[in-house]
Amino acid sequence: MDIVPMRSGLKTVTGAPGFRLTILFLFASFLLVTLLLNFSDAKVTLSVDGESLVLRTYSRDVAGVLSEAGITVREADKLSHSPQERVMQGMMIEVRKAFPVSVLFGDDEFVLNVAEATVEEVLDSVGINLLPLDRVEPGLGHNLAFGDVIEVVRVTQYLVTHRVDIPYREIRIGTTKLDRGESRVIQRGSNGLRQDTEEITLENGAETARELVQSEVIKLKQDRLVEYGENTVLSRGGRTVDFLKVLNVTATAYCPGTEGSGCPIDERGWSKCTGPYNNGYTSTGMPAIAGSGREDDPHIIAVDPRVIPLGSRVYIDGYGFAIAADVGSAIVGNRIDLLFDDHNTAWWFGRKRLRVYLLP
Repeated sequence: MDIVPMRSGLKTVTGAPGFRLTILFLFASFLLVTLLLNFSDAKVTLSVDGESLVLRTYSRDVAGVLSEAGITVREADKLSHSPQERVMQGMMIEVRKAFPVSVLFGDDEFVLNVAEATVEEVLDSVGINLLPLDRVEPGLGHNLAFGDVIEVVRVTQYLVTHRVDIPYREIRIGTTKLDRGESRVIQRGSNGLRQDTEEITLENGAETARELVQSEVIKLKQDRLVEYGENTVLSRGGRTVDFLKVLNVTATAYCPGTEGSGCPIDERGWSKCTGPYNNGYTSTGMPAIAGSGREDDPHIIAVDPRVIPLGSRVYIDGYGFAIAADVGSAIVGNRIDLLFDDHNTAWWFGRKRLRVYLLP
């Protein structure tokens, strides 16, 4: 059986004129779109620090638009898009120019350029870590502007404990059991002790406040109790005498140093008791003659006028009445010198502790 080959009815389409036209059309369209994308202008809005400018540009990227507008963007400036980003129709490009701000932190000062930053962001950028008590002016959320100064105050607090004496008081109690001018201690005084705790506040290392937060008494104070005399009536020999006050004094004796007193005289004519003042008179001009101690014939005594004023009438326990009519270089403070006519009598008197009552 012979096999007769069949003839195909199909035709090769690649060679058809219509197919070639289609390919050519598509290629032309692609070129046109590419040209339109690359060479057509775009409407963009450029905002610099809030001031807006609308412009049409043929630039392909953001950097080109900025260059067309003559705007230089520095490292610290803030740009809303990457410089390499392709320009799109209706794009909004925002530029925030950096400005200087200062940061004061203790003895340190930082000056830096920022754009659209808060206080907190700037402090983070310079590495200042705030402690809980630190004070910042202006506040952390404040949006910075040109020339702003940020001040950081480092605030620290600590407690200090120290002990303080509680001073005792002197309490005086009057009593007629003692003569006026006398006193006696009936209870000794002693300081108490208190422990204080203070909170000290430092700002940038300098103390600005000190507050007492706790106080505890460790030892109670004991006040000093002193009885003082209120009695002003002296009773002696069946009679009473009013007085102003009583003094406890150290008493010695002297003679007038005159001829006949038995007082040694040196080659200059000075006596042992009165020196060059041996003319028979006291320093107040009274005759240097010893009295008997009666009220109408008082003894003469030398005194310190700062303690017993000259001319004062006194009563000396055991010796009677006397008048302050003389002074002596050795008679200072609570001391008196009792005048006797005879040097030996004065010498044998020695040194005694006596009570002297100042009379009105």
